[in-house]
Amino acid sequence: MKDMLTVSEVSRVYGVSARMLRHYEKLGLMGSERKEGYAYRVYRPEDIQRLRQILVLRKLRLSLKEIGDILNDPGPATAICVFEKNLAQMDDKLRALGAVRDAIAEFLSALKQRHALTAGEVILQDDQLMSLADALSPSSTLIQEERKHIMENLQQADQVKKALADVRIVHLPESDVAAAHFIGDDPETRTGSMIAEFARTTKLWEKHPGLRLYGFNHPSPVDETGFHGYEFWITIPDGMEVPPPLEKKHFPGGTYAAHMIQMGNFEEWTQLDEWVRNSEEYTYAGNGDPETMFDCLEEHLNYHDHILETTDGDPETRQLDLLIPVRRKEK
Repeated sequence: MKDMLTVSEVSRVYGVSARMLRHYEKLGLMGSERKEGYAYRVYRPEDIQRLRQILVLRKLRLSLKEIGDILNDPGPATAICVFEKNLAQMDDKLRALGAVRDAIAEFLSALKQRHALTAGEVILQDDQLMSLADALSPSSTLIQEERKHIMENLQQADQVKKALADVRIVHLPESDVAAAHFIGDDPETRTGSMIAEFARTTKLWEKHPGLRLYGFNHPSPVDETGFHGYEFWITIPDGMEVPPPLEKKHFPGGTYAAHMIQMGNFEEWTQLDEWVRNSEEYTYAGNGDPETMFDCLEEHLNYHDHILETTDGDPETRQLDLLIPVRRKEK
C-alpha cells in the first residue's frame, strides 16, 4: 500500500470527485486496482501520473475523447493533429470576435458623430450596419468585398455566444423522493447502486413512469474525516413507503437555471454560476450552505431508460442537467 492513494485521498489532493475518477476509468483513460484484503480501490503512482496528464489536458479544453486519443498514442502524431485542429478553431473564434469588436467600434463612432439620433435609429439590423460601415469607411469597395466574410464571422461569434449561454429556466415539480446518502470512499457509486436496487426491486418505472433522479455533494467537498459524501434522490409516487437504509423525503421543487452537460464536463458548473451571477432577470435563490452544495442539483437525464438497460449496479449516466435555484429579481 506504500505510495498508493485511496479514492478519497486522490479526490482531496487533486480536486476530482470519485464519480469523475470512475468515469475516467470507464473510458479507459486511467486505471486503478483493488488490493487483496482491502475493500476499496487504490491508485498506483502510474495511475496518478496519468490523472495529472488528464487534468492538464482538460485545462486546455480538450474533450475526453481527444485526451484518450492523445494518451493512447505512443508517438506525437495524434497530439499534433488535435492541437492543430483546436488552434484552427480558436483562430476562427478570434476572427469572429474581432469582427464583433470592429462592428462595436463602428457603432460607437457613428453614435458619437450622429448624437442627434437615438441609438435605435443607428444600431439595429445587419443591413443598417453595412450601410453605416459604407458611409464611415474611406473604402466602401473594400467593405463590400469583405461583407460576406465579416457576416460569416459575426454568425460564428453569435453561435459561440449561444453555446456559452446555453441556459434554460425550468420548474422542477414538487415530489416525494427516496434518498440515499453515504459519506466515505466512492459515495456516488454506493448511493447510485442503492437507488438502482430500490428502483429495480420495486419496478419503480411502472409505478412512477415520470421518475427523475437528482444528486448533490453532501458534505461538499470533504468533512473533517477527509471523506466527502453524496446524496441521491429518486422521485416516487405519493404514499409509497421507502425501506431503510433509504429515507423518504419531500422535495419542494422550484425554479432553476439549467445547463445540460455530457458526463464529465463538470467544469461547466463555473459557467452556469457566472450566468446566474450576471443575469439581469434572475438571482440565486438557494440557502448558501456549502454543506449541501448550495442547494444546487445534478439531474441524471433519462434515468427511466437507463435503469431498464442494466440489470445490476449503477446505470451509466450520459447526460446531466446542472441546476442552480433561482428566482426573478424584484423590479
